[in-house]
Amino acid sequence: MKLLIVLLCGLVCIVSADYPIEDYKAVAKSRDFTGKVILVTGSSSGIGEGIVKLFSILGANVVVTGRKAQDVQRVAKEVQELSPLKLKPLEVVGDLTKTSDLNNLIDSTIKTFGRLDVLVNNAGIYPQTNITQTDILSVWDQIFALNLRAVVELVHRSVPHLEKINGTIIDISSIGAIAPFKVNLAYASAKAGMDMLSRILALELGPKNIRVNTINPGSIHVRDPLTPLELLVAKYTPLGRNGQPLDIARAVAFLASTDSDFITGANLVVDGGVVYVAGFWNTM
Repeated sequence: MKLLIVLLCGLVCIVSADYPIEDYKAVAKSRDFTGKVILVTGSSSGIGEGIVKLFSILGANVVVTGRKAQDVQRVAKEVQELSPLKLKPLEVVGDLTKTSDLNNLIDSTIKTFGRLDVLVNNAGIYPQTNITQTDILSVWDQIFALNLRAVVELVHRSVPHLEKINGTIIDISSIGAIAPFKVNLAYASAKAGMDMLSRILALELGPKNIRVNTINPGSIHVRDPLTPLELLVAKYTPLGRNGQPLDIARAVAFLASTDSDFITGANLVVDGGVVYVAGFWNTM
């Protein structure tokens, strides 16, 4: 028995020795994105704005993109001021439902920075929908065009660049993809499609060393004042508040960092726990 214990201890030591201590020390620098290029769609406002601001603070080159030039310019100016090296972000105005604009976004990123490390699919619209409304099919098509089809096309164009440097894709979904809300027929269906898309892409792109993960936000407060619905959601949220863009940005930074090198095909729910009591929305 003593001999067996000695042999087991020796085996543990041998196994442990296979993992360099330098890998552990590297965690201290895991949020340093100096030299990395981060493209965040829908980054001229809201959650996307929060993501590019955090990555700029963490040293990355960022791409600020959206449909309105004045919003893109405003965020780009703030982002550059936040950058430790005052790095100038790339500004791209465009509509992701148009192939020409989408291609310009990728081509401009590569032309400007020469690489793409992280693609964050954040852009989306979320009008309320139900099956009985007269324009349901046209609204359905609008939502799916931006919230899902554009994501597929953008990933398709990005893979050759991400593959060169073991890049990563992070999709911003919603707890609406997990918990059904009766006013979110089209939006929730598109986000559920995004969740499955991410899992399938994780399988397909894993051999190319491209990780694909999804973040499912809850109620995120992006502009003042708080709405009556946001106040009600905060009341029912286990952590007692609405989320902020920084809450999602932190999660994106984690999934983009070396700390998550062994994470792919995952859904990270960032909602303060409200998904577990979300059924109350359907009683309103």
